[in-house]
Amino acid sequence: MTEEASTQAATSHTEYALVIAGELAVVPHEDVSFEEVCSIAFPDVDDPEVRYKVTYENAAGPRPDGILRPGETVKAKPTGTEFHVSHAGKS
Repeated sequence: MTEEASTQAATSHTEYALVIAGELAVVPHEDVSFEEVCSIAFPDVDDPEVRYKVTYENAAGPRPDGILRPGETVKAKPTGTEFHVSHAGKS
């Protein structure tokens, strides 16, 4: 195995332990979408009129904290990335 392949294998993760709305959630990928976070936080809500506000902290990359908007994704760290989700009302 080359040094580069060894480094990639050491930093490759197959599970990402997130905290979403105060609960542990494990996902199999680094890029986490607004829609995925909302469906994990509120699995029983299936109303397209309901709007959510999602903020995050301790993410990977140049913006470790911020607001996640519909259609956007954020790169999670293997552990410790947190998402705060709240209802923002109906449209």
